[in-house]
Amino acid sequence: MKWGFDYIELNPHSALPMHRQLYEHLRDLILSGAITGGTKLPSSRILSQKLGVSRATVVTALDQLGAEGYVETAHGSGTFVQAIPKSRLGQASATAQATSSSQPSLSAAASRMLWWDARATTVPLRHLHMSAPDHRLFPTALWARLTKEVFARWDMQPMTYRQNADPSPLEEQIARYVTVSRGINCTAEEVVTTFGGHHAVTLLAELLLDPGDKVAFEEPGMAAIRSIFLSRGCTVVPMWVDGQGANPDSLRSQPVKLAFVTAAKQQPLNIAMPAARKLELLHWAADKGALIIEDDLGSEFRYQGRPIPPLKAMDQTGSVIYVGSFSMSLLQTLRVGFMVMPKQLAAHCRKLIQVRYRATPQLTELTVARFIEDGHFGRHLHRMRQIYARRQRHLLSILERDFGDVFEPPDFAAGFYNVCYFKDQGVDEDAITLRCRDQGFGIEQLSIYYASRQSPRKALLLGFAASDEREIDRSCQMLRAIMSTGRPKRVAAC
Repeated sequence: MKWGFDYIELNPHSALPMHRQLYEHLRDLILSGAITGGTKLPSSRILSQKLGVSRATVVTALDQLGAEGYVETAHGSGTFVQAIPKSRLGQASATAQATSSSQPSLSAAASRMLWWDARATTVPLRHLHMSAPDHRLFPTALWARLTKEVFARWDMQPMTYRQNADPSPLEEQIARYVTVSRGINCTAEEVVTTFGGHHAVTLLAELLLDPGDKVAFEEPGMAAIRSIFLSRGCTVVPMWVDGQGANPDSLRSQPVKLAFVTAAKQQPLNIAMPAARKLELLHWAADKGALIIEDDLGSEFRYQGRPIPPLKAMDQTGSVIYVGSFSMSLLQTLRVGFMVMPKQLAAHCRKLIQVRYRATPQLTELTVARFIEDGHFGRHLHRMRQIYARRQRHLLSILERDFGDVFEPPDFAAGFYNVCYFKDQGVDEDAITLRCRDQGFGIEQLSIYYASRQSPRKALLLGFAASDEREIDRSCQMLRAIMSTGRPKRVAAC
């Protein structure tokens, strides 16, 4: 094809970095079909000369496009555009658009405002915890100062329940934050704060689902979230995860009302869904008139390149309800999460929260809002990414050196843990996990994420974020000792 370099305009005075501008220009050209699948891109040297930017700028933009599945680099051959179905979301039929963007019908359970509430407890574990941040790194002195200032500014307001149906200061800050950091264009009216991610999904299940409704759920997927839908009496339909994330192909003939996915960082397999699969999933939702709940748990902790944009960033028809949380990025005990959804549904969520749960504590909300507004949150995330990346590299070096006979070499991963597959697939992972738990390990086995509790390949999820390098050394010595006591084998049934 003939390249129109004159149509790529980069503004050196923009607040958006040059590499980000170039990435967005090329991404839009690929999505629109202006650059077709199979097209070979010019080299980074040629692009930098033509566009008048540094080669590092071009390389950074191409690396991000590659991470998201828009292009693929073949060593020695060049960089090629991946075949991506042309987006037809903006051209969907009037019926499909009306179905997906109109207000979903409320469930009978939500109308009755059920009193039942499920609680989850967390067992504190010390070694290689796969789902905990390092709370020792939290800026407690700064947090105490901000809390004091919130009291001084708002007098006694933080001591009362929030009664105002208008967006809170935190919801306003979240709307700004996800627009810039996650590419989700939204207003504060579309944001609802919750008591964490699980509470958000529980609210949505109460509002949208009746017993017997079919819910598509990732297989493997988050067992605690799956239980929420099962407790509502819903039929959970497996949506199998392959190398590109949740695959909607098996759902074509299913009358599914809602789907739950973790697109930017699949839980538990740590797969980043490429752009083509995201479009496929969005097309499926638009055609079926189904809603998608996207949980973005831990995706901000990506240590190579920029965080992968969520599915919601590509949603044009209001099919995706985005769920986020500060449990991983700040403190788990804050219990502050949020959702981004259509305004009418957000208004219903606020009403249900007032009746069933009361709103999240105003003191906590106002302090988190100040933490974000003053730039502390962005700096905290940057620091955590650097520290956790070092810890992961340290763990991977130990696994390569001391556990080469036990695990296959794990990949460098996003989030807080690595998926470590056993070389010996005849091992009894249940017995090993029990031994580790008895010694205070916060690890999990991959099989618990499958509805059948049986995984095709046996693996352990070993965490690195909550432990410093010295603690990782000690934990790995303990793990080596557990493994050396004799790896139990499963005995075949007679």
